[in-house]
Amino acid sequence: MAKRSEKDQVLADYSDFLKALLPQTEGFFCHDRQGRLFWFDEAGLVARVAEDAGYRQVLQQTLQAPDTGTAKPVRAADLSAYVLSLDDGSGAHHGALTLVLPARENIPFDFVLGAIKPALSTLQRELSLRYRLMESQRKLAVQSAEEKLLHHVESLVHQRGESAQTLTRILNLCREYLSVAEAGLVIPGKKMALLQCDGRTEAEARMRLDDLAQREDAVGTEDPLVLPVGGQGESTCGKLILAGWQQSGFSGRRRRRLARYIASHIESVVERDFDALTGLLSWPLFEARLVAACSGGQVDQQHLLLYLDVDQLHVINENYGRPVGDEVLSRFALILETCLQDWPASRISSDSFAVLLPANDSGQARLAAENICARFAEVEFNAAGKSFRGSVSIGIAPLTADHADAAAVLSEAQVACRAAKDRGAGRVEIYEPTDQSIVRRMEDIQLVGHVKEAIEKDLLVLMGQPIRALNSGSSCQYQEVLVRMQDEQGGLVEPAEFLSAAERYQLMQDLDRWVVSRSLDALKTSGMMEQGTAVRLAINLSGQSLGDEKFLQFVREQIRSSGVAPQLLCFEITETVAVANMQRAQAFMHALKKMGCRFSLDDFGTGLSSFAYLKLFPVDTLKIDGSFVRDVATNKVSQSVVAAISEVARVMELETVAEFVQDDESLALLRDLGVHWGQGYLLGEPAPLADQLSGQAVFDTAGRQSGAGA
Repeated sequence: MAKRSEKDQVLADYSDFLKALLPQTEGFFCHDRQGRLFWFDEAGLVARVAEDAGYRQVLQQTLQAPDTGTAKPVRAADLSAYVLSLDDGSGAHHGALTLVLPARENIPFDFVLGAIKPALSTLQRELSLRYRLMESQRKLAVQSAEEKLLHHVESLVHQRGESAQTLTRILNLCREYLSVAEAGLVIPGKKMALLQCDGRTEAEARMRLDDLAQREDAVGTEDPLVLPVGGQGESTCGKLILAGWQQSGFSGRRRRRLARYIASHIESVVERDFDALTGLLSWPLFEARLVAACSGGQVDQQHLLLYLDVDQLHVINENYGRPVGDEVLSRFALILETCLQDWPASRISSDSFAVLLPANDSGQARLAAENICARFAEVEFNAAGKSFRGSVSIGIAPLTADHADAAAVLSEAQVACRAAKDRGAGRVEIYEPTDQSIVRRMEDIQLVGHVKEAIEKDLLVLMGQPIRALNSGSSCQYQEVLVRMQDEQGGLVEPAEFLSAAERYQLMQDLDRWVVSRSLDALKTSGMMEQGTAVRLAINLSGQSLGDEKFLQFVREQIRSSGVAPQLLCFEITETVAVANMQRAQAFMHALKKMGCRFSLDDFGTGLSSFAYLKLFPVDTLKIDGSFVRDVATNKVSQSVVAAISEVARVMELETVAEFVQDDESLALLRDLGVHWGQGYLLGEPAPLADQLSGQAVFDTAGRQSGAGA
């Protein structure tokens, strides 16, 4: 509607017009459809007339039934009040006009109506236009407010930050644009209770929010308006509460629709900032707090980071199903919340968690961590008619001034956790830079990224080490395939330096796939198959690969697609790995034996029952462990072991390979003991596999490598 001064001027003009048409008029005033006084020219007249009960009754009747007019004036004190309906003739009703004349005039109603009819008709049209304009402006204002509200809410949802701050700003936007006195949010599963209002202390606001949240019968009403947030599970269920609606252009239906929309955005914030399964902080939100604790002078607060890993969760998932595993994680999260009070905790991945602990010393943190271990160990789970208990390993790392970023302290806590697992699981370890086993794990963590990159970017190198026939004079090119990793300067990193990281962080299968694929490529491109050269490649396989059913399919497909004859391949599996993966090792070996591949049992002789296992595995070759070969020329026990292995192999028609052959005396004795093949630096050093297969590596007349191309 027009500004007040403009409106008053317009109606004042109509007042003069009415008085010109009916000079006896003392004044007039107008009520809108709700009976609210919106204009008058004489305040005293309003007060005198409004006191009369008869007048109020006639006014009410006229507002409720606009087509009925008063047949005579209402006497109020020494005045006569004439009440006329204000409508535009099309059914739109705008209120009532009250004309006030002296009672002594006693002018009939019809005469008054006829006298002022020209002014009344014009006034009705004016009011009709102004009401339409006002309604249009109201709708535009409501639409604008709605768009601004939604825009601000969506912007906040897409911004990263603390969820409590984001949700508080959303509640304030509701108050600003929806004209409510109080906006609250309760999410019990997240221990979240927020109320934005004026004039209340924190304690009063908390009591008020509790009162509103407990009004279950308030759901579906307009004031307070209570809408659910989430509802897919207890961890995400909550309420959005809007109370104390003030004068607003928003209809009840529109309010509810907007509130539902805002509730869905609140749910998005909660889902983004809290883990859906456990209800703990999301990792990005926790990481931001960890980064803040590592930056500036906050390290003076003596924070410690706990890295917690539920032991053997994959075994629980495999034996009882993932829902049972999820129950284990949920119960563990509840224990964390109970033990940690308000300390921030987060679920990093499937079975690992992190806690930022404000503590004065590591001893205090150890007590808290051991309490968590003990509480979790007391929980009994039941599934598939069986009961079991879980355990958790925890690593602790202090935040110090040496930590430039969060990744460094996280790595240290993770290393300490791995040490806890290796030392028996279900225990607590603190990161100590002087602990050599922890230092080794730290080095592996730092190296594992390089190993991944080397596999992905083809930065590995295949080497070959010759395996020489000791007695038969065989011309077969028998090579063991070895793998090296290139460092940043292009140098080669020895296996001992990176295989530990690959094994600890489950990269051996990727590494084995790379070796198998590239070994077949090397054979195919060497031209030896076309030349009819006798050749055999020994390829080592890890326990991780042997335990994966998909790896067998991969090897089969690689052999078929390469065109390499399976008889040229000999897969080496250590005795320990074969025994640890008994069933899968047997299935793997039998499947590839059918294709024509050969198998060698590596490190043979180190097990307690080595000979007993021979009948379980379809092997072709026994590779005698180097610990018996190194001193075979001087140690009678080693001679006896090698002789026994050689004799058993002869009876079972198996070949034998002695590794780590280092001197001529040992070489001669191995020949006498009937060992078929020898391997070691005496007989040939590792050299690039392509050079070995092409014959570019140089050997002396005794078959020993002599060139620098090794």
